[in-house]
Amino acid sequence: MATQLRAEGWRDWHLLTAIANAAGNHRAQQQGLRPSPGDSHEHRARIFAAMQAPERSDDLPVPAGAITEHALRSHLSAAAVSTARGLGLVIRPGSLDPQALLLVLGERYGYWTDDIEHTDPFDWPTAEDDTI
Repeated sequence: MATQLRAEGWRDWHLLTAIANAAGNHRAQQQGLRPSPGDSHEHRARIFAAMQAPERSDDLPVPAGAITEHALRSHLSAAAVSTARGLGLVIRPGSLDPQALLLVLGERYGYWTDDIEHTDPFDWPTAEDDTI
């Protein structure tokens, strides 16, 4: 899946953001915390705290089914809204075309090109590697 998304232009930071959000959202839901329109500031803060909490040894593993291509695309779109707000853009309530937002972020803010040199976080050793 990561290979396919990378071929579509996803940077590693896109993948890691989407994976972290999918896992954090799953953990929040395990605690009965579900976001909905009109949530109070306190409820949103509880969700955010659950999503940002360090993983504990007694936490249940996040099932692979929570990290699907559809989930990653959805979580990247949600993260793009936060990115846009962080850049000072106003996101009006109502229907938002996530692809249009991602296109604007890409064309005007380098969302699909900005990156730094880094170690590949998905470069797992294979049986053919002589480092195993």
